[in-house]
Amino acid sequence: GLKLDALPEKGEALPVGKGRIIREGRAGADRKVAVLSLGTRLAASCEAAEELENSMGDVAVTVADARFMKPLDIDLVRKLASENDVLVTIEENSVLGFGDYVLHFLALDGLLDDGNLKFRPMVLPDTFIETATQFQQYDQAGLNAKHVVGTVEKLLGRVGVPAL
Repeated sequence: GLKLDALPEKGEALPVGKGRIIREGRAGADRKVAVLSLGTRLAASCEAAEELENSMGDVAVTVADARFMKPLDIDLVRKLASENDVLVTIEENSVLGFGDYVLHFLALDGLLDDGNLKFRPMVLPDTFIETATQFQQYDQAGLNAKHVVGTVEKLLGRVGVPAL
């Protein structure tokens, strides 16, 4: 359902510091969104992308897998920032993690200067999360597909997102 490639029979070394585009947004959309995932939230990001494109005919959602926090794939970040209206990062980390590192790069590189890119980091909240299934814990943390959908809808001015 997520249109991800099957695992190869033989593994190959990953190029250090290089991410990859997992899913390209549909062509011809009026609004373009990119979700840059670091870690295990990649499948949830792909699920959210499908839901967003199915519910909003004028929106294209690209999903990228950062793979590495350091070194940051600045070519990938530049591409996502220059080709999209919205950039969301998602990770299993707290404030001052990958999303803030990306935001710092965007600011220093001047990619926020024209005011055309909306950016939002999605991270674990600074609260205790009860013992539960992984899905329930991600739900409590606000990091499941429905939360990505809500974050993007809010950034596109489509709906409000309730506070966690």
